[in-house]
Amino acid sequence: MFTQEISTEEFYQSKYDYYKKFTFYVIIAGCLASITYFVSDCQLFGRFAIETLLPRTIILIPLLAFMYIYKKVTNYRIMVPICYLVIHLVMWNTIWAIVYLPDKTHASEGFIIMQLLFFAVGFCAPFHYALIAHCILIANILVSHLFNHYTNLDMMISLGLPCVVGICSAHYFMQKLYMDHYQATRKLEYLSRYDSLTGVYSRNILDRIVQKNTKQFIPSMGSTCGVIMFDIDNFKKIKDTYGHTISDVIIKNITNIASLVIEPNDYLIRWGGEEFVIILSSSTEKQTWKKAEALRHAVEQSTNSICPVTVSVGVAMYDGEDYEVILDRADKALYMAKENGHNCVHLY
Repeated sequence: MFTQEISTEEFYQSKYDYYKKFTFYVIIAGCLASITYFVSDCQLFGRFAIETLLPRTIILIPLLAFMYIYKKVTNYRIMVPICYLVIHLVMWNTIWAIVYLPDKTHASEGFIIMQLLFFAVGFCAPFHYALIAHCILIANILVSHLFNHYTNLDMMISLGLPCVVGICSAHYFMQKLYMDHYQATRKLEYLSRYDSLTGVYSRNILDRIVQKNTKQFIPSMGSTCGVIMFDIDNFKKIKDTYGHTISDVIIKNITNIASLVIEPNDYLIRWGGEEFVIILSSSTEKQTWKKAEALRHAVEQSTNSICPVTVSVGVAMYDGEDYEVILDRADKALYMAKENGHNCVHLY
């Protein structure tokens, strides 16, 4: 059944994956926009500001490196620091350019604009990453003051600190909001993939294990698979006698038994009503038959405190065909098992 347990790593990775494309374009736009500061440099010098040309344009090198890494790496633990690193390099290139400027009074405006880039990158970052990055931003200003000697450092700090507090507060609450989105998405994914009564897979799991273009099982399932289809014998009579609630209890009991027969890399699917399908990865005909018989025997010997229950089982072997073909064969084998008197296994 669906639970609200949250893996911190999965949550942060999901947050990065959700916002990474937005962050990617923000970083590109921010780096290119920082180059246009060269125009204001020329205005301050009253001429072509050759002194700041390199500090303004050299950001293209880390930008190209970032674009390359972005395509190769998906782990948020690596990519979020890299995103912040690029933005910090934009800031330090700006600080480098300020060294040559004849008038440094406009540095405070530049650093306020820089906060917007840090804010945008924070969308994909864990809150504590964003908090550390903004603290480093303030440290950058203080360190660069040692050689840039800002005339309005007190104003830069008095304006910068409220921005940091406001942005970090926004990131904190945005992360809380994304948690709600993340939980809702996980629940929808769970409900689409798992059966709500039994907790085993629903038919939708086929989207994960079947190749859409060929309708064959994915390679990790192995070149040969065993397919077991079974349902509960005389289930309509059981339902009519004991009602829906008790019949649901019996279905869940059968599911628990089947779960004990299969391996972790096998798939137990509720196909519909009282009918189930088991797909055994990399299984031989002998192994598949043995598990099918073990399932039938375990159900026959089980006690559910309600009534005796048996299952009929159909077995078919997959050898690279269309998955629909093999399921149809298993269904026909199940039909033959019922025709042979129930409580038996039939191989297609």
